Amino acid sequence: MKRISVFALSLIFSLAASAQTVKHAVIVPDIPGYVTLKGDMHLHTVFSDGTVWPCTRVEEAVLEGLDFIAITDHVELGLTKKIRDGFFNCDRNKSFEIARDFAKNCGVIVIHGAEITRGMPPGHFNATFINDSEALSAASASTKNHVEGMTAALREARRQGAFLVWNHPHWNRQAPNETVWRPEHSDIYAAGLMDGIEIFNHCDGYSPEAHHWAVERGLTIVSGTDAHKMLASRVDYLHGAFRPMNLVFATSRSEEAIHEALKAGRNAVFAEGKVYGDASLLAPLVDGILEIVSVTRHAKGVSIKIHNGSSIPVQLEKSGSTDYGYMRSITFPPGADFTLNVTPLDKGKKLDEPFSIGFKVMNFFVDAGVPLDYTIQVK
Repeated sequence: MKRISVFALSLIFSLAASAQTVKHAVIVPDIPGYVTLKGDMHLHTVFSDGTVWPCTRVEEAVLEGLDFIAITDHVELGLTKKIRDGFFNCDRNKSFEIARDFAKNCGVIVIHGAEITRGMPPGHFNATFINDSEALSAASASTKNHVEGMTAALREARRQGAFLVWNHPHWNRQAPNETVWRPEHSDIYAAGLMDGIEIFNHCDGYSPEAHHWAVERGLTIVSGTDAHKMLASRVDYLHGAFRPMNLVFATSRSEEAIHEALKAGRNAVFAEGKVYGDASLLAPLVDGILEIVSVTRHAKGVSIKIHNGSSIPVQLEKSGSTDYGYMRSITFPPGADFTLNVTPLDKGKKLDEPFSIGFKVMNFFVDAGVPLDYTIQVK
C-alpha cells in the first residue's frame, strides 16, 4: 500500500507541475509538397528508468503543439526490478500502450519504440515503429557480449520494420575523451542496421561529429530529449523555450508518413535556436519562415518588408552579392517584422527588374560548422 501511495503521489505532482506550465505551441511552416510535423523521438517513462507516467509525455507534447512522440523505454533496465518489487505486473509494451490510448483524444501520434542499451561499443540504439519490445529485450539478453547482443536486437527490430538510430554517440559516460566511430559501428552500418544518428541529445547537446557522419554516410539526422524527468524541469517554457525536436517533412499527418519521411531522410533538427538539415529542406523552410509582406520601389532602391511568423529565429549575414548594398547582418526573432533596404552600388542603375540578394543563414547548418547559403528573390 505504501508503495502504491508513493507512486500515486509522484504521478499527481508530475501532472500538477505540467498543468501549471503556460501552454505555447511551436509554429513551423510547411514546405512545398510536404506538411511539417514536429516531434520527439527519444522519451522515457516510469516503465524503465524514467519518473513520469506515459500520459504525461502526451500532455507535454500537447503543451508544445507537437504532432508526434516516440516512447523509447529501455528494454534492459528498470521494469524487471519494478515487477519483482510489486510495482507493476505487465510487459515492456505497456508504456507505449498507455500513451497511445491516452493520446487518442489529444491529437498526438504515439510511436512504439524502445532503447536497446548496451555498453560501448556499440552503445545505445533506438528502434522505433516496432510492435513488440519484449522480443527486442529477449534478443539483447541472449548474450553478455555487447556487440552480439546489440546486433541480435537490431536484427529483431529490423524484422519488425523498425527505424534504427545510434543514440548520443557523444555521451560523456561512453565517450569520455572523444566521439569515435568504431569498427563495430562500421559493421552495424554495413549490415544495414543503422538508419539514423542522434546529432542532438537534450542531455548532451549537439554533436558536430555525428552531424558530419550523417552527411558522409547518408544517415538521417535525429534529435531526442532523452527525457527521464518532467520536461518542465529542463525546458524554460515560461520564457518561451522549446525542447529539441525533429521537423519531419511528411506527405501526410500519419504514423506511416512519418516513418517514410525518416527513412527517406526528410528530417531536420530544431534545437536551442538552431536548425540542422539538408539544404534542399532548409532553404524552402527559410522561405516559409521569412514572409515577404511587401516590396516598395523608390528613388534610392527597394524596401522589403519581411515578417517571421514562426517560432524559429533566423540570423542572416550578407554573402555573395557585390552589386547591391544592404545590411551585412540581420536577425529575425520569432514574430518580428523587419524592413530591409537595398540600394544599387552602381548609382546609375535602378532596381526596376527582379533581382536576388545572397546570405548565409548563420543558425541553419547543412553540415558541422557549415551554414546554409540562402537567396532572397525580389520580384
